Amino acid sequence: MHKQITSKKRAGAISLALFFVGLGIVSIFDAWWPALMIVIGFPLALRQFLVGKYYEMLITILIFGGIYAIDQYKFSGNVILPVVFFVCALFILMREYVDNKTEQEDQKEEDLNHEIEEEKKDD
Repeated sequence: MHKQITSKKRAGAISLALFFVGLGIVSIFDAWWPALMIVIGFPLALRQFLVGKYYEMLITILIFGGIYAIDQYKFSGNVILPVVFFVCALFILMREYVDNKTEQEDQKEEDLNHEIEEEKKDD
């Protein structure tokens, strides 16, 4: 596992704020599809980057960027989009079953250490 940049809590807050900023921009320009794929994908990829999950970040960028490109550049989405969505679902399910308990315990300890370090920096 790669070294995380910040705690899961702070990474989640940053990505959620970015998500709402993206929703605001999309609603101002009234351009929901396919821009919504970027609004969802970029904050998710940023959160994965901040917690050190670089492989998952690349997969997220490829999936959401790919969906955006398929629609933006007028590829035939009748076949490609359902395949992309099914592959996404399969990836998420497989990732959950492959992760083991020791990784989760290590992650909790690492998050706690980052939160303690961040509190010390803020003081």
